[in-house]
Amino acid sequence: MRFNYFFIIKLLIFYFLLFGNSNAQFRYDLPKRALQGEIIISKIHEYNKSSNIKLFSDKIPLEVSKNGYFVVPIDRDRKNNILIEICKNKICETNEITVLKRNFDIQEINGLPTKLVTPDEKVLERIIAENKIIKQSKKILLENENFLNGFVQPVKGIITGVFGSQRVLNGKPKSPHRGLDIANNEGTPVVSTNDGVVILAEPDLYYTGGTIVVDHGYGVKSIYAHLASVDVTLNSKIKKNEVIGTVGSTGRSTGPHLHWGIMVFDTYVDPELLLKKYN
Repeated sequence: MRFNYFFIIKLLIFYFLLFGNSNAQFRYDLPKRALQGEIIISKIHEYNKSSNIKLFSDKIPLEVSKNGYFVVPIDRDRKNNILIEICKNKICETNEITVLKRNFDIQEINGLPTKLVTPDEKVLERIIAENKIIKQSKKILLENENFLNGFVQPVKGIITGVFGSQRVLNGKPKSPHRGLDIANNEGTPVVSTNDGVVILAEPDLYYTGGTIVVDHGYGVKSIYAHLASVDVTLNSKIKKNEVIGTVGSTGRSTGPHLHWGIMVFDTYVDPELLLKKYN
């Protein structure tokens, strides 16, 4: 009997060590399925800076806010399912999210000046330099939770380009479209889609013309392109629905419109899905 008694005690201790801190006790909401181009915003309710909880998406660490919120972007071309791991004290729980394939449009744009489709060497040097500036802005991490405040469409108008469509410019296939094109009259006010901080304000980039990037926290950023005017300055704090510029046709553009994009660090997601899901 004594042997059995101590055996049971040891078994209980082992069970506690193995499962007592298991992630099964955590409360969080992750979908079973998600679309290509979707953004997932979730929360670990038990999270705090001293909780020793770590999150991973496909083995890559996820940034988690002080209140336990985290963001998972799904790339347009993502084919494999996403594996989200929630770990504490080297014990991990894995959540698999099935990525659903979408059928994207093919969009042909003709009549563009040849130099905008196939730039010469001098222009190419400018493009490379400007791309470095944009890439640096994508890497910025600001620790605020403005992305939780709900998003608005920056300008009303006719949708002339959707996320994910394959662009064919003057008959030449180009990179897929990474945002939403909204046509309106030149000079129409453009507002910020959410509260944030201006991390890029450029009046004349080669491809995107007047360009603004606003950071909404933890890698979530919005980009506004082809603006006729850029009416904010770098590092300024802005509110949702605050005017930041005006519709234009600057850069590589065939008519007045706003190109509006949403990205999480360097992964672009579909602004229309964001509006439907978190508005």
